[in-house]
Amino acid sequence: MAQIDVDAFTSQVLSQWDWSGEDRAFGDASSPESGRRDEQQKPKVKMSVKRRMKASEREKLRMRSLAEALHQLREYLPPVYSRRAQPLTKIQTLKYTIQYIKELSSVLEQHSVPIQL
Repeated sequence: MAQIDVDAFTSQVLSQWDWSGEDRAFGDASSPESGRRDEQQKPKVKMSVKRRMKASEREKLRMRSLAEALHQLREYLPPVYSRRAQPLTKIQTLKYTIQYIKELSSVLEQHSVPIQL
């Protein structure tokens, strides 16, 4: 039984891969089909390292801000919404907050208290 050189085989397969196509299909890069896709796609502009670092820092700050907002929102929810003392996920926090607001609105409506926004 012949042994296959895995590295050589992988290299050969990857060299035949059409990296420009949306469907990531195997094919000849010079085929007319791949040419049409290249014309439709805009060339990617490579971001400078400094600009990428600034963008990453902004994203980190945005995520921290979101995490802090969700943490504060969780503090307003009654303990009954937090099961087994585990922190709620982002989606659970938002869904339970909506549910809690609806319940509070229902209580206010039952007691004929007008809601002013």
